[in-house]
Amino acid sequence: MALVFAAGAVYYLKLLGQAASYPPKRVVRQKAIVCSAGTALALFLIFFTKLLV
Repeated sequence: MALVFAAGAVYYLKLLGQAASYPPKRVVRQKAIVCSAGTALALFLIFFTKLLV
């Protein structure tokens, strides 16, 4: 799951660096933030479930 979110974050950050006007930069930035937060949350859950077991 973390891999999917990480791949999405990389894709949207790459898309953010391009000069295209569509989709809007704020939408791409929001999607990149959501994917990055999803990656962090998934890794956080994996870490703490391994720590507790």
